[in-house]
Amino acid sequence: MTRSSIPATRASRSIAAAIGLAAPLLGTPALALSARETAEMRQLAPVDRMIQVCFLGLEDRIAKETRYNRVDRVVMDAFSRGRIAERTVRAGGAAFRNKGDWFRLRFRCSVTPDRLHVETLRYEIVSQTPVARTEWDAHRLFP
Repeated sequence: MTRSSIPATRASRSIAAAIGLAAPLLGTPALALSARETAEMRQLAPVDRMIQVCFLGLEDRIAKETRYNRVDRVVMDAFSRGRIAERTVRAGGAAFRNKGDWFRLRFRCSVTPDRLHVETLRYEIVSQTPVARTEWDAHRLFP
């Protein structure tokens, strides 16, 4: 599988980027999709849809539950390859970006059978110290 990430500035731009829409769409929680957004998400391949839904859930929860309140991107395979099986995504070497800095992350996310909603999401911020900028290229991270 290729490295997965989605652009975002909170949930609205995440969804817009994930489904190819130009304008921000959501002012509500990340996973409360409108009928149009749901239809657009359904056009994605099931695995891609699952990854997008998990990333949106991560961005939303990290921003709400931690001091990292400007999360705008998640990368699944930054430090090691993530795994996808059935309806579960596991990534021990993930990263998220907050205010222009990258932080190490591990997570496990399971989605509903239609792959439009998160069923369970567990995550751990591996280090409170940002990844050194000198390491960004080696892990395909960017400003």
